Amino acid sequence: MKDRFVVLGVAPVRREWFSQVSRWANEAALPIEFIKCISTSEVISRLESGRPFSAVIVDASANGVDRDLLDLATSVGCSPIIIDHGLVDRDWADLGAKAVLPETFDRGDLLLALEDHASAIGRDEQATSQPAEAAASFQNLGKVITVTGSGGVGTSTVAMALAQGLAGNDSSQPVVLADMALRANQAMLHDTRDVIPGLLEFVESHRLGVPNEAESIRSVFTFPERGYDLLLGLRHERDWLSVPARALSASWTTLMGRYQTTVCDITGEFDGMEETGSTDIEDRNRLARMAARQGDLVLVVGHPGAWGLHHLIRTILSLTEIGVDAARIVPVINHAPRNPRAKAEITAAITELLSQRLSASNSTNPPTFIPYRKSLDASLGAGEALPSAITSPVSSAVKVFLDLQGPTAPIRTPDDIADLGEPVAVTPGSLGNWSEIDD
Repeated sequence: MKDRFVVLGVAPVRREWFSQVSRWANEAALPIEFIKCISTSEVISRLESGRPFSAVIVDASANGVDRDLLDLATSVGCSPIIIDHGLVDRDWADLGAKAVLPETFDRGDLLLALEDHASAIGRDEQATSQPAEAAASFQNLGKVITVTGSGGVGTSTVAMALAQGLAGNDSSQPVVLADMALRANQAMLHDTRDVIPGLLEFVESHRLGVPNEAESIRSVFTFPERGYDLLLGLRHERDWLSVPARALSASWTTLMGRYQTTVCDITGEFDGMEETGSTDIEDRNRLARMAARQGDLVLVVGHPGAWGLHHLIRTILSLTEIGVDAARIVPVINHAPRNPRAKAEITAAITELLSQRLSASNSTNPPTFIPYRKSLDASLGAGEALPSAITSPVSSAVKVFLDLQGPTAPIRTPDDIADLGEPVAVTPGSLGNWSEIDD
């Protein structure tokens, strides 16, 4: 049978264009099958159903029209077309729209847009969904250093020390400390008093566009005594539910594009769909998984002693399980002993424990040691620069490892940054039936 365009549509009540397209479809004035949706939520459900769609026509003033919706449509081969009344100031092309039509478009305008940007679908075509080709790697992005570890080992403090050490006194090498932990602590450690703006507001600003430099600066706190900017984290652990994936991807790109170095403080939990079979757990750990996979280096913080080394090794192995190259992992021993012999014993223990699970060609970097300083709490309380005994060891080690790293740095693409799995269509009946199981 003849191919036609299968088109979704969503608009507020009584939009004239919406009724007009429906009439054109019913009268066969256009080779389209028009499926009217009552909300963007219904559009999302249909896009995720596995059925192929040629295009989705969306009124610019409809609720829920943002980067994530347009990107979802594109990812399943459905071209988003925006009907713009001029009432909403948006760069729709930047947000992912394939075409933008005025409210007064005619039948020829719509047909031309469909022919240029959408694919016709046969009536007997199987319900498969082809993801869009991955875009080219981002260029001229800054370095990303991710800091993680089990609770209570000083991960957030080490991240602060690293950010200060890398910033130094060179304003031409801007550094941002991004609190991306589920249980964010940087607001407390920096005594910011205010908890807004933070990560949620920064990501929200990317849902409908990309903020300019002035708007981005308003989302961060500046600490001249320490030389870096601070992006506050989630106010509640449950707020991960409010972080849309594609807007997070755009936010991440903004950070790397505007800062020479981004230091990420993350929770040491990385399980996802592959490890647990749960998409909810993967979404909950998206911030940590994204920052770990995109880090040029991943610092894993631990304490000396049996408990500290046990959790350090577990975190390192969890990172390798989600695809982080061991050559990009740097163990960091916080509150390290001063005795060189004790340090050598810790290094030997880490090497032996990891060698049982990792091959010799996939070994981590040697550990970095940070001594205990009694004056640290006083510096934190007063908002002063952290002592150099804390900042120098970790920042010097990172600079050396980055110089030695060479081609092992991750290649960043939009899909990698969003950390999204593409949907896999399943043909009904292909998974077997009960009679086969009984046999």
